[in-house]
Amino acid sequence: MLVRGFLSGALHRLARAAPASCRRGVSPAASCAKSRRASRTAATAERTSPGRGFRGLSGTSARRESTRLERFRARPIAAAALEAAGANDAVDCVRITRLEGSDVGALSDVLLSLGSTCCTVEDADLGTDAEREVYAGDAKVWHSCDVTAMFAPETDIDAVMSDAMDILCAKILYDKETIPGDDWVNVVLDSFAPTKVAEGLWIVPAWTEQTEDEREGCLNVVLEPGLAFGTGEHPTTRLCLSWLKKNADAFKDGAVLDFGTGSGVLAIGALLMGAARACGVDMEAQSVDAAARNAALNGVEANRFSLFLADGSEGGGALPPGRDAGEEKFDAVVANILVGPVLSLAPLFARYCAPGGRVCLSGVLTTQTPDVLAAYEPFFEDMTVREENGWAVVDGTRLRN
Repeated sequence: MLVRGFLSGALHRLARAAPASCRRGVSPAASCAKSRRASRTAATAERTSPGRGFRGLSGTSARRESTRLERFRARPIAAAALEAAGANDAVDCVRITRLEGSDVGALSDVLLSLGSTCCTVEDADLGTDAEREVYAGDAKVWHSCDVTAMFAPETDIDAVMSDAMDILCAKILYDKETIPGDDWVNVVLDSFAPTKVAEGLWIVPAWTEQTEDEREGCLNVVLEPGLAFGTGEHPTTRLCLSWLKKNADAFKDGAVLDFGTGSGVLAIGALLMGAARACGVDMEAQSVDAAARNAALNGVEANRFSLFLADGSEGGGALPPGRDAGEEKFDAVVANILVGPVLSLAPLFARYCAPGGRVCLSGVLTTQTPDVLAAYEPFFEDMTVREENGWAVVDGTRLRN
């Protein structure tokens, strides 16, 4: 499932940093909700002759999951979002079936620019022998796709589609329908499915009935997808979590600093992997709150996970102890942030990292790795780079002198 765009109101804020994911595939830029389970009520078909590979579509059947819905509504952030967004309000949508994969990007971009709140893309062969799995982070798309675009109620769908066809110089077959309020709530639930980060490592939404992998030795990190970035579907999050899993011996029974903690997923993952304590730092108060809630969901004791509201700059908030002489250092420093802060914070991370300790840096494009290596080589040795879909994780060992 490829998902682009946002629903409105508080749901927009709920989804903005919690990209959609599902076992059959997600977009690297996914950020909203899918609609495979929405019911086809009040559907009206509008058809024109196809052109340039664009075709028409049929809807999908509804699936109601009351237990999951109750769990979702019980989460504080979800309850506030649903109340503000109007959980009982219907949404209008356009469905286009069996679209050539090469046309998907252009169509979704145009529909989003014309007011669509969410565009989802799904394998048109889903559930058939021709179904092909596309996993989180894959740059490819299915050969034939079904596209659903959501709009605010009472949108002039025909006018929007007419404009889209003018822009694309193509004729598009489409169906219109209205999705009742409770059904699009299930759309939101579907957008936060368990995500496989690595072999034996899963990110699991808090309202999921059961974890995705119960085999001995497997790790399931439970998150309440919400305002804070870091739900496991983005290559940088997966790269960092995979690095933590591979290098768990470096911080076992030790301390980890997660700078730019977001949802807290990296710090929580490190604690579940054997770290004795962790500190999370973020410049957003909402992220700090989200990280604390997610730690509790995973049974992490409050005295093992300290959170700080700061950005690392002078006067930018109280930082955790560990950077000055005589203070206990960290066995690992992880930072999944933007390349600018990664570069500027190199001296600070070096002060925090114990001699022989490890650093893991991401939020970095592969083209930016030379700059990162240059900034950290005065403090760290044995620097390595691992890449995935244009993103990279850079790691190294703190010099002992």
